[in-house]
Parts: sequence; structure tokens; C-alpha cells
Amino acid sequence: MAQVKPIQNVRSTVLSGSGRDVIRQLNRSPERRTVAVTFADDEQGAAAERVIHQVVEFLPQLIQERQEETLKKVVNVLLTDVTPSKAAREQARMLIEAKSAILNSGDFLPATEVARLAGFSSTNLSVQPNKWKRNREIFAIQHGREDYLPLYALNPSDHRPRKEMAAILNVFGDAKDGWGLAFWFAGLNSFLDDERPQDVLATDPELVIAAAKDEMAEFAHG
Repeated sequence: MAQVKPIQNVRSTVLSGSGRDVIRQLNRSPERRTVAVTFADDEQGAAAERVIHQVVEFLPQLIQERQEETLKKVVNVLLTDVTPSKAAREQARMLIEAKSAILNSGDFLPATEVARLAGFSSTNLSVQPNKWKRNREIFAIQHGREDYLPLYALNPSDHRPRKEMAAILNVFGDAKDGWGLAFWFAGLNSFLDDERPQDVLATDPELVIAAAKDEMAEFAHG
């Protein structure tokens, strides 16, 4: 008599054997739904059994992914007639203009170009800028797939980050991302008598650090 061989999965069980053996096993099974596949050819059946075992192993994941995909489609259909408010569109337009102004200002260069100016090896120009970012010695904005570094944060003599930049970034912590920092440095600052932090950084970096602390103090008080 052929042996019935169950293979357990998270939600599925595969039973193989003769028809009588499988029926006997099904009579004792609590499962509410069953799919049966029969093969007259033993060799063909054995090959199919191996494939079915592999499919069942990943079946719950496939079903979940299909359900998530369907849900996303339903949400997209329901949102078809939902349009952003006038205020949201205006905010988006202003953000695009602000980012464009930063990118077109000439104050930022691709990180690889900065590394080249600093005299680093051309074999992998992104290594040193990435290290600066990890050590929070400088920040970057991302455009496309490339990081851009602020020229005002670099010493003009060697194109390495100014030592005061680490102190400024430490003040802000995670409160501002790269773009947030770019906007802050480029904006008129009342603490600096309506001068831009990026313009004061070279002449009075300690004052810029104080301005950053003032910004965070206001942020903390809402």
C-alpha cells in the first residue's frame, strides 16, 4: 500500500499516495477546502508532486503579495477622482521652486566633483564624501541619484569640510534633513541680522552655531 506523505506549510498541506489513501487522510483532516490532482503515469505524477511541494511552500507568501497588489489597485481606483487641494498644489509649487533655486545657485557641487577637487583618488570618488556624511562633518542634498555638497561648508584651501560644520550639524541632530539644512543655510536669518548663515559661516562660524542653537530653541518651544 502506498504511503500518504503529508508536507506541512503555514496554511497548506500536500497529500500524496493512492486515491484511497488520500481519501482516508482527508476524512480525518479539519481543512475546509481541498484541491485534488490525479496522475495515471507514476513517473509523471512523481515529477508533478515535487513541483507542487515547491509551490505550496511559497503559496501563502504569493497569496499575500497578490492580495496587497489588489488592494493597491483598489486604492488607486478610489483615488482617481481625488485631486490635491489648491493649498497643497501651491505648497508643492513653492517647494519645487525652492529646490530649483538651491540647485541653480552654484552653491552645491556633485560629491564626486568635490572629491576630485580635494585631490582624492579617482578610482572611487564617492568614498570620502560618504565618510564625511557618516561622521556628520557635512550634509548633502540628493538630486537624481547623486549627492551634492555645499561649497560654503568646505575650506576653500583644501575642499575639506570646515570644522565648525560638525558642531552645527550636531546642534540640529535629526531635526532637519539635507534639504532642510540647505534651506536654513540659504534663508535670511533674523538672529544674524537678516544675513544668510552660509554667508556668515566663513567670517563668524561661532555666530552661525549660535543661530542654529536659537533655531532649535524656537523649535523646541513650538
